[in-house]
Amino acid sequence: MHLRTSTAAFKQSLAAAVALGALGLGVHGAAAQTPNKNAKLTVGWAEPIDSLNPATTGARNVGPLAMNIFDTLVWLTPEFEVTPHLATKWTVSDDGKTYTFTLREGVTFHDGAPFDAEAVVANIKYITDKSTQSKISLGLLGPCGTAEAVDKMTVKFTCTTPYAPFLAQLGEPYLGIQSPKAITEFGKDLALHPTGTGPFSFVSYEPNQSLVLKRNENYNWGPAAVKHSGPANIAEIKFQIVPNSQARVSQFQSGQSQMMQQTPGVYWNAFQKAGTYTAIPVPISGLGIFAPINASKWPTDDINVRKAIQYAIDKKGVIQLAEAGVFPPSNTPLLKGMTGYDASLENSYPYDPAKAEESLKKGGWTKTGEFWEKDGKRLAFTINAIATVPSYPLLAQAMQGYLRKIGMDVQVQQLATPAWLAANTSGEMSMTPLQYIGVDPDALHFWFLPNEYFNWSKFSDPQLTKLITEGQQERDPAKRTKIYHEVQKIIMDQAVMMPIRENIDLVMTSKKLTGVTYAGGGFEYLWAASLAD
Repeated sequence: MHLRTSTAAFKQSLAAAVALGALGLGVHGAAAQTPNKNAKLTVGWAEPIDSLNPATTGARNVGPLAMNIFDTLVWLTPEFEVTPHLATKWTVSDDGKTYTFTLREGVTFHDGAPFDAEAVVANIKYITDKSTQSKISLGLLGPCGTAEAVDKMTVKFTCTTPYAPFLAQLGEPYLGIQSPKAITEFGKDLALHPTGTGPFSFVSYEPNQSLVLKRNENYNWGPAAVKHSGPANIAEIKFQIVPNSQARVSQFQSGQSQMMQQTPGVYWNAFQKAGTYTAIPVPISGLGIFAPINASKWPTDDINVRKAIQYAIDKKGVIQLAEAGVFPPSNTPLLKGMTGYDASLENSYPYDPAKAEESLKKGGWTKTGEFWEKDGKRLAFTINAIATVPSYPLLAQAMQGYLRKIGMDVQVQQLATPAWLAANTSGEMSMTPLQYIGVDPDALHFWFLPNEYFNWSKFSDPQLTKLITEGQQERDPAKRTKIYHEVQKIIMDQAVMMPIRENIDLVMTSKKLTGVTYAGGGFEYLWAASLAD
């Protein structure tokens, strides 16, 4: 769409994870173990797969799966450094509208087709074709959706306007390069035949059950930044799809899996204390876990109500109630570490019930009984939550408790994903907890530019639009940072988004599994991983 034994301990572990991941050593450290080249790894995976086609998936949780099947033109380190991958070097024109990439030679797709400039062009044409109905990938291309083969191993992208995020976003798995032969051969069934150039190739997929991958024996073109060479050490990976948190934990504890993602907070704390397993907090960059607030639907169309909501909710209390307090709260639209993060906004809305009441009174609301009223109508609304992701209903219920305590008649409605999406896009939702990943502050444009699919707050502002557009085109880092400070200040002043907590995948592994790394953005990568006997 998810830490903290203590804030200091979390920051230390996260810093270590980032540092080791950047070196390609994995967050296990560099302990020497003889890898079992015949090892079969089972991973407890938390969410169902919407599509194995990187161009059409809309799910964060599919990103790590895609990253192990498909390679990208560039590799993004955990610190967001853009490094070579399928492209060995590149140049950018002086006007920022043309990107020219020299491609790696000797690369082949899992089906034997050669990787070259025409393959890249075929992928871009496929993504930008309206019939493909691309989701994340199309947005990541921005205005740079035209590619042409200059020669066999040189490809040129042309942008209609300068687009500063382009290089970094090419490293996201949603722009993983697919076999053009597979695109042509499988058509609408491409998601059932994922074919890339990555370290693992597709074996089988059973919906809501499992995804099985095997080692690509020919792989010798992995990203240098990961500090591994040749094929993967692990022979086979089975991603066992286990949405039930307790079942996923039981499977891991019994040894049926050697790696588990989205570890529930209570178990995360207990396992770390016991020291039986290896804990890997994978930081997922972007907007964190947050809640857009609908500025067009009564009663949250009143800015005073939106501000009161922000003051009325104790984020630390919500995280403690819903997730055993293991995650640090977030207070700004962009997470720490992102370009444009603004520490001055951290105290925009401290937990302050008195200020919440003051804001409601300013808006003409009165409270004579249990709930606030205005013009004869009770201050009542519903928080929607995705029913299939356990943390979201828990967050919604914890938020509900604080809002009812202040005198807002708030209900929680759990919805299956299709109904949830429909409510959000139609403007029927008032507030909903969710996540959004991104490697660049331009991720905000999906949520706050007019007519964007994710403008679920239904808020747009000419000055905000102007600033976001300038941020997309500005190439000077200092100027971009200043622009995004202004962008976030408008968002917070208008209270159309409530940051909740940092977004971290709590990965737990057997101590026999080492070398698990991740790319910038927070996508687990198993090319360098080893499983000892």
